[in-house]
Amino acid sequence: MDGGKIRRGKPCWYTHDDIQMTAINDCLFLDAAMYGFLKKHFGHLQCYGDIVETFHNMLLIVTIGERMDLAVMQQDVLTYTMKQFRKIAIHKTADYSIYTPIKLAKLLAGKEDWECEGAKKILYEIGIFLQIQDDFLDCYGDPKVTGKIGTDIEDGKCTWLVVTFLNRANRAQKDILKESYGKEDAEFVARVKLLYNEVDLPEAYKNYEEETYKMLKRDIQEAEGIPKKMCQDLIDKFYKRKF
Repeated sequence: MDGGKIRRGKPCWYTHDDIQMTAINDCLFLDAAMYGFLKKHFGHLQCYGDIVETFHNMLLIVTIGERMDLAVMQQDVLTYTMKQFRKIAIHKTADYSIYTPIKLAKLLAGKEDWECEGAKKILYEIGIFLQIQDDFLDCYGDPKVTGKIGTDIEDGKCTWLVVTFLNRANRAQKDILKESYGKEDAEFVARVKLLYNEVDLPEAYKNYEEETYKMLKRDIQEAEGIPKKMCQDLIDKFYKRKF
């Protein structure tokens, strides 16, 4: 829906000549089939109702997140904020990537009462960490490794990179950003990347990743109600990832 052409190193489904807009129906088919799968394999469990409700809630949250992600592209780029970025990241990434899988595992383990705000907060922070890495790789990653061609600059996305740039840039740099951001033109994209380098965003990201990695490792140990070893392993896997 953001116009991307490549995902996981392959052409997006809708880009195939014999698919195109039929991809929307295929998406609905997968959604419906998923609930049939859940019924078949988990319908006999006492927690089945909670599992289905969790999936419904997750789909609602991620759909809101994707809509927020697209809606913000209509704003003036100079009005983007870190608070706005984090809200989008929680909805479109953190909830379904980190929080919901762990909640489902807890339900299947018979621990329906595990949830607490402290656990949810740390799991969301891990998800935000994941999204910030995605933002960096979209701009600076190798498409042969990441499996996709980054288009956040052309799309005008509210990313960690552009918000951090706004916090570091001077007036002249912001004016150039406003003229160049969100345009599908290689020259404008190159201009934005040059601006990012002028305020040393790669170094800012490196520092962020180091500090956040250490903070999350500490917070995981102190948090209650989360699978600590698994979360530690996740952070270790995400740390300095290139894909």
